[in-house]
Amino acid sequence: MGGITTKMKRILDIDKLQQRQKKQKSNSWQRIKNDPVKFGHYKEWRKQYGNKKKEKEVRALLPPPIVTAAVPFEKVRENIISQITDLMGRVDWQDHELRNVWTALENLRSLIFIGDKGTPFLWLL
Repeated sequence: MGGITTKMKRILDIDKLQQRQKKQKSNSWQRIKNDPVKFGHYKEWRKQYGNKKKEKEVRALLPPPIVTAAVPFEKVRENIISQITDLMGRVDWQDHELRNVWTALENLRSLIFIGDKGTPFLWLL
């Protein structure tokens, strides 16, 4: 009994063929499930996919962000100060408050200048 007989070789060849066929029949999911490294990668990918999906759903529920046009700082400042002065002019001030109001208006006037000329915006005050 020294070597491999023809019958034994034939059995080994049949086993190899069956293994190949079995391998070809198994789909990619079964191969991933059976390989611990690939299955670990799959679980990590699935977790990230779930997180991204949740983020998309949350973003879909939120109202869209309001896009504002870029307004120069000077225009914003002029608008705010003019609104403040309008509001201050509508109030019926008591005599003892008028001095403080006048000082506040002077301070506001010093904040607003239009253009390069340096002309005060609130020159009527």
